[in-house]
Amino acid sequence: MASNSTEFWDQRHDLTPSTEVGGDGGDSYRLVLLVDITDPGVLFECERITDTLDEFECLDAVSSDAHHITIKLFDVETDQSTDDLVDPSPAIRRVDRAVSEVTSVYDPFSVDLTQFNLFPDVVYGEVAGGGQLAGLNREICDQAGVTALKRDRDEFIPHLTFGHFIGDDDYDSLVKYIEAGRELQVPTIRVEAVTLVAYEVGGRPPTYNQLETYEL
Repeated sequence: MASNSTEFWDQRHDLTPSTEVGGDGGDSYRLVLLVDITDPGVLFECERITDTLDEFECLDAVSSDAHHITIKLFDVETDQSTDDLVDPSPAIRRVDRAVSEVTSVYDPFSVDLTQFNLFPDVVYGEVAGGGQLAGLNREICDQAGVTALKRDRDEFIPHLTFGHFIGDDDYDSLVKYIEAGRELQVPTIRVEAVTLVAYEVGGRPPTYNQLETYEL
């Protein structure tokens, strides 16, 4: 994760794509708070983007049913892969209470994706200025029992992942492609709820299991 949105973009021509997935998958899940993308217009444009990016051998594009904006990763692992919070662990209860407390005072708001960017392991779309999504991250990090991870809180960059790197073949061509048309034309995204999910550690692509939705 970058501490600012220019960190890896400035290094893009010298960057070595990371293909590490961080686990074996299957039995271990980590919690993440996200904005699930359901608007047909936004999904159409995201799918158009990923269809093009999927032509590059170095990238595995995100599937059409997995588009989301990442708000907060939690330092909580679980073997819980159920579709709801049935008999959750104490760690999951702490996260659920923290997210409920913070989101209870939020009203729906809108965000825009502005341009392509890179982390070492993904191509993503920047959220304009971070705004209220970055604010959610900061406030949740400040809640009792929630750990602020490295490059979290003030350094967190809300983002929509378009694809994961799986190699470095034609990486230079990919960089030239996104340089030539870096601005994104994705419709404004209306955020009316955020979702806590458990995602499969090391899964490629990861499996997401919804635990709870918090209406704004």
